[in-house]
Amino acid sequence: MPAIADPDLTTESKSEISDTTLMAGLGLTSFAALLLELGLTRLFSVVLFYHFAFLAISIALLGLGAGGVFAYLLKPQLAKIETRTLASRLCTGNSILIVAVLEIVLHVPVALDVAAKNFFRLSVLYLAAAIPFFVTGLLFSLIFARETRRIPRLYGADLCGGALACLAIVPLLNWLGGPNAILVAGIALAGAGMLWSDTRRARQQAALVAATLVLLTAANYSGRLIDVVYAKGKFRDPAWVEFARWNALSRVEVDNQGQAKVIVIDADASTYIMNADLSRWHGTAWERALMSAPPALANVLRPHGEFAIIGPGGGVDVLRAVANGSPSVTGIEINPIIATTIMRGRYADYSQHLYQRPDVHIHVTDGRSYLRATPQNFDVVQMTLVDTWASTAAGAFALSENNLYTVEAFEEYFNHLKPDGMVAITRWEFRQPREALRVVSVAMEALHRLGIANPARNFIVAAQGPLNEDGIPVLVLAKKTSFTPQEESAVAAHLANYPALHLLYSPSTPESKTLTASRVRTGTTSPP
Repeated sequence: MPAIADPDLTTESKSEISDTTLMAGLGLTSFAALLLELGLTRLFSVVLFYHFAFLAISIALLGLGAGGVFAYLLKPQLAKIETRTLASRLCTGNSILIVAVLEIVLHVPVALDVAAKNFFRLSVLYLAAAIPFFVTGLLFSLIFARETRRIPRLYGADLCGGALACLAIVPLLNWLGGPNAILVAGIALAGAGMLWSDTRRARQQAALVAATLVLLTAANYSGRLIDVVYAKGKFRDPAWVEFARWNALSRVEVDNQGQAKVIVIDADASTYIMNADLSRWHGTAWERALMSAPPALANVLRPHGEFAIIGPGGGVDVLRAVANGSPSVTGIEINPIIATTIMRGRYADYSQHLYQRPDVHIHVTDGRSYLRATPQNFDVVQMTLVDTWASTAAGAFALSENNLYTVEAFEEYFNHLKPDGMVAITRWEFRQPREALRVVSVAMEALHRLGIANPARNFIVAAQGPLNEDGIPVLVLAKKTSFTPQEESAVAAHLANYPALHLLYSPSTPESKTLTASRVRTGTTSPP
């Protein structure tokens, strides 16, 4: 690189920097930079949208690259400053910049609207978040250019710092939360500023910044000082929030919405905490509300069946299954904040100890992993709106691939059913159907692999109203055996009692003109 070969930029420090100072300072700076990048990924998934989460990677690349270019362009001016002096100033100043960036990220509302002001806000957020990486790129370029004799060890220190950040991010998110994990990156940079300092005054200044950030992190442990202000372009009123906690998976809060309490995940997905009295279920508003939803058809057809519910959240499906007579309900919830902290801890009394009933068995793990490991078979394997409407509408996941809707996953679901069991999947649907079609296509391919040549009679599809707008829940019921006339009659009787439910397909309604019905009748498995 020209920057490395240029004599002005590679001017050696007047005093040799010890290996310990150089490696520790560079490693701690690398740790802070990667910790900031990973922390922003988690933060962006809350304040923006899932498909914006990896924006943090491009921000880091932009900043680091721009910092290197800046170091080359201003090499005569930078060459006049001692390495340790410059590194100390950059790290200490950068630790303060991180706090400013955190405030900008939390206070700038960015929505999905295609509008000039929205584009401007996203640009402000993008450029502001790139500044700390710009400073880091500037520092790294100078260090590597001036210390060419120790390049192998510098790379080793850089990699060690980054590796430690990867190890630290999960426990930091679990213990301190998203904003505080960003503050820890600032503390690390202030610590690096202390290591780089070659004067007592500079060391004291860096120590003061580090101590201030430590106190700020401790004071913000509950999230009352620095937390999400705008998310998905909307203001998050603190008056709503009764409880909020972060972990490596998500930010979970409990909002007070009138007389109801709602679990809100990443300021997007929501699930009501059930507090119905099961001894007074019949004829209540709870029964009318829960049985008028599409997933209730699984309870109509298997009222006394054993249920495996993936992603039970606040217990909607669990309550419906128990209330209808299920002797055993297995809930598989991946987020320990929801399953343990909220439903079996802080809000156990409010939820009538639903998750602590002897007929309810909650497991905190991944749904597919649990099913793959358990020898138990179920009458119903159920997933209800596991994905949020916003992420479904966006059409992408940035943090992880959703492996709940693969052909292999459906094979596992079918293999863990009793002989006459069923899979019940509820998805958000669009005016032009696509999500229910995908579920049908994947389920049909899984059934084909299990040796069922023509599964047209193995499906029932129902929606919560006509598909005349986006965001309508649609239920897909799939079995390894055909639905019987008695089962279809039970569905028809339930729909007659709850006219808001619309039947999109059943084996005895071949006249249906919906795309879903066409997909089932023709047996095609390719996605739309």
